Amino acid sequence: MNIRQGARAGMLALALCVLAACGGGGGGDDSSGTPPASGGGGGGTPTAPEPPAPYPDLPPTDADAARFLTQATFGPTATEIARVRQIGYKRWIDEQLAQSPTLVLPHLQQLVVNGVATPTPQHRRNYWLWQAANAPDQLRMRMAFALSEIFVVSDREVADGNATVFRIADYQDTLARGAFGSYRALLEKVSVHPAMGYFLSHVGNRKADPRRNITPDENYGREVMQLFSIGLVKRNKDFSPLLDGNGQTIPTYDEQVVSAMARVFTGWTYAGQTDAQFGRGDNSSHAPMECHAAFHDDQPKQIFDGIVVSEGNNCVASMGKTLDALANHANTAPFISRQLIQRFVTSNPSPQYVERVARVWDNSKGDMGQVIRAILLDTEARIPPADASYGKPREPLVKLATLWRAFGAQYVPSAMGEVKFAFSNAGDLANSLQQDSQRAPSVFNFFEPDYRLPAADGVQGLFAPEFQILTEATYLSMLNQHDSLVWNNAAAAPTATTNAPYLDLSKLTALAEANDHAGMVAQINLLMFYGSLSSANAQAMVGMLDRLAAAKDSAANRAKSLVLLAMATPEFAIQR
Repeated sequence: MNIRQGARAGMLALALCVLAACGGGGGGDDSSGTPPASGGGGGGTPTAPEPPAPYPDLPPTDADAARFLTQATFGPTATEIARVRQIGYKRWIDEQLAQSPTLVLPHLQQLVVNGVATPTPQHRRNYWLWQAANAPDQLRMRMAFALSEIFVVSDREVADGNATVFRIADYQDTLARGAFGSYRALLEKVSVHPAMGYFLSHVGNRKADPRRNITPDENYGREVMQLFSIGLVKRNKDFSPLLDGNGQTIPTYDEQVVSAMARVFTGWTYAGQTDAQFGRGDNSSHAPMECHAAFHDDQPKQIFDGIVVSEGNNCVASMGKTLDALANHANTAPFISRQLIQRFVTSNPSPQYVERVARVWDNSKGDMGQVIRAILLDTEARIPPADASYGKPREPLVKLATLWRAFGAQYVPSAMGEVKFAFSNAGDLANSLQQDSQRAPSVFNFFEPDYRLPAADGVQGLFAPEFQILTEATYLSMLNQHDSLVWNNAAAAPTATTNAPYLDLSKLTALAEANDHAGMVAQINLLMFYGSLSSANAQAMVGMLDRLAAAKDSAANRAKSLVLLAMATPEFAIQR
């Protein structure tokens, strides 16, 4: 076994430790969404929110600042750690809320000006990923990423993918622009966006015509309730299910409501079409869809909670009344708040945490900027409970961006401005990392918010959505991708021919040259683990570096071996 194989063997042992400790594989959906006993929740009586415990706004240590940035960004950097310690959590959030959004569509349009004849989905995905690791509006980008996993649109299996790349990019930008605005306003922009209209098939949706065997498409009418707003069963403010007199959950809607909702979303098609062209394909359009009254169902429609939509053939008014009802529904605040908490802080938030955030949602009328502020500043985010259920798996793309941010990754675009990563199978990270930007396999995202870890004896395990894509096979494919990213892409001066960002490991290498192995581990402990690395794993890492040095391995190789091993540790897999 050579030196690199030895480092890989140690890395694999820790990888298997992650699987043994956390489980993997499988799939499923829990419509009740009842948290496990260790995470609280259940029954039909709402809980009173607990008052948050006080904590200092200025983080007392670098590790506290790094932990906050692990939740709020795509990864901490030394510069941002210093900034948060200087100005505090609240002012840092204020500055981020005021940042202008980083947009993808203008970049693709500029590529055309520069001479790129046909920008591809890979151009879009690579540019977004590079900006996730480098753009200044980190909180907005992280929020838009979270929203893209709720309001899912995917370029997978989209007809004529090159033509639709502008449409998907504009949808991505729509989420970024609306990330800190009104939920109600964002829901409308999502509903009329042609990317969503195509993906959930309500573009060109027509009112019923029995003579021509035409019935309205029910796809969007169902998913806008199930996934984007109110969910399947009625909820208390703390997300626990509301129960009837027999102790049973209460559905939020039935098939008749789905049929009525389908009729609400008739009459919409691509911008610029005439009535004679209604429903004709237009893959290149990214303008909001337009209403054609001639194809809208003008009869009254009884939707959920007995609400009647009777706006005649005015499809704008019909949709507006329906979206108002969805935004104001008692379920929406806890349903969306809980998913956002899962994306930023913990997979198993306490009922009290969900309720505190949901009440901020209600008081601010769905102001998403105020909601994310409440999520990040809540005592449960800033002071981690001792409960073993607390925390969340890091998403594959977040792991990658964290690596790049931690070690100042550098990249030189092509002469025409292209970001042309080719470090994975055909440039598709969904093959190796099981995740890529706007490329989920279905409207249910890469993983579902109610996925639980398998448990013995019929006991329901902890919620761990990201682990739905984790099996022994996919974990090893991710590990192999990490190996390639670290081992093949660590240098100080990338060129325009480089096919991936290069890590700047010069500080680690300098410490290795001085045989300061404890200093090397301390550096990655802050930037990759926000100071949470266990003493056992820290000692194991120092021991590995000592053995590599004794075997005359180079300082550069020791730096790369350390980073690669760090990415395989349980502490990096789980964010707490």
